[in-house]
Amino acid sequence: MTKELYNKLMAFGNDCEPFLTHNYMRTTDLDDGTATVTLPMHTESLNRWGGAHGGILFSLCDVAMGMAIMTLRQEMVVTVNATIDYLAAAAAGSTLTAVGRVDRLGGKLAFCSAEMTDETGTVIVRAHCVMCFTGKALPL
Repeated sequence: MTKELYNKLMAFGNDCEPFLTHNYMRTTDLDDGTATVTLPMHTESLNRWGGAHGGILFSLCDVAMGMAIMTLRQEMVVTVNATIDYLAAAAAGSTLTAVGRVDRLGGKLAFCSAEMTDETGTVIVRAHCVMCFTGKALPL
């Protein structure tokens, strides 16, 4: 990946997505076929029992996998199918890091995986998805 593409994707993955800003998610690193996205837990990220809401955990993995695809092909994608395994609880006040990886890139579909850890290295979530290319270029 060129430095120019890296910079464009970092801006695209941080400053151009209202959902990410609203939920405090930040893309912190990109490489060919991988993306790292972090989430410092906030009150808005918690469920009624004070732990991380499963929806925010899924979203963090979904974003990391989608950003990983964009490092290889600058085309809009949509999630077709996804599975997630919740392996441990994420505590309030923790910082979560999801690393998304492209496992296989085809003509219309991309197959990805993600692993999310907390600041202690505990694996919180593992996820897999299939995303479909829309045929529309990213507005970089």
